[in-house]
This record gives sequence, C-alpha cells and structure tokens, in this order.
Amino acid sequence: MSGQKIRETYLEAGEFFGRVVDQVDIDGWEAPALGEWCVRDLTGHTHRALTTVLTYSAKPGDKVELERPVDYFLKAFESVADPKQVAERGRAAGLEIIDDPKMMVRGFAMYVKNKLDELSDDHIMATPVGGIRLIDYLPTRTFELIIHTMDLAIALGVNDEPPENGLETTIQILGQLALYRGHAPGLILAATGRHVLPDGFSVLS
Repeated sequence: MSGQKIRETYLEAGEFFGRVVDQVDIDGWEAPALGEWCVRDLTGHTHRALTTVLTYSAKPGDKVELERPVDYFLKAFESVADPKQVAERGRAAGLEIIDDPKMMVRGFAMYVKNKLDELSDDHIMATPVGGIRLIDYLPTRTFELIIHTMDLAIALGVNDEPPENGLETTIQILGQLALYRGHAPGLILAATGRHVLPDGFSVLS
C-alpha cells in the first residue's frame, strides 16, 4: 500500500471502531466482552490504538529499530505482551474513558486525524519496544482496531462489516506472524481445508 492508503486504512478502521462503540447501550458498559474484560475495558484497550499515535509521535525516536509492522509485534511479544499486564492495561484504559466513552472515542479519532496531517511518513515513533516509522506503525494500530472492534461487535451482538482494507492489513500481519512464529504450515493447511487447528490456536501465542 502507498503511504496515503495506509493512512486512509487506519482512519477507516478508527471509524469502524467508532460506529460499533456508538451502539453500546447506556447500561451496557459493564457487560462481559472478552476474557476478563467488560465492554468498557475492551473499548478502553482498543481506544489505545488511537491515543498511542498521539503519545508516541510527541517524542520522536532517534533511529529506526523496527523496520516492518510485524517487527513491532515480534518485539512486543518479548517484553510488553504479558497477558496479565495487557489485561490490567485494558482495565486502566477503560477507567480513562469512564465519563463518556463514545465522546472520547470520537474526539480522539478526530485528534489523530488532524495530527496525521502534520506528520511525515518517515516520522519516527518512539514506542516502548523501539523506534518505528509512522507509516510502519499505523498498520499495527489498524490490526488492533480491526480485531478488537470485531471482538466488541460480537460482545454487543452488533452486525457491522469491517472495512476491506483493514481486513487486508490484518490478514497480512497475521500471515507474517504465523510465518515467523512457526505456525505457517498448519495455518495454510487449515485455511485450505486440509487440516484442523487445535483448540485455542493463535498465531499470537
């Protein structure tokens, strides 16, 4: 994808997230959603795919240490992807949007859109796992927005189709993760009807 297309794909994923959040009932925020997360927790966690773009761009990195979106995830799995810590960050993020989640999501989506207009593709984002160019970081946020908004839609019983470009980005990253984590052969066989994946299979673990 071109840099402009990557940006548009990310913003489309953010709009998908906003549409689904808009459908949460006023008394539905504490309903179960994903694992130990309630709807508010999951929304807060997903919301971080917007806020981290603002946070990490504010302190530019000195050098590029992560060349591709998949490199970001592979590095994150080594240090910041502990399930307990992720779950706790989700709950903390849920508390940050407790006053008006719908307004917060829509507001930050607009802040991010405006911020992207100020940043070049080569702007280095200083993430906790290393420096990465903006244009390589955005697909990781599209990935998070697509997957977790789908989680949220399932929890809410909402039928909202994810944007095609966001799905393409997500599938590409999943395929690369499967390749680098040794899951590609089984995934290929399963996807072509030749094999059944074990219960609980995930390219993320």
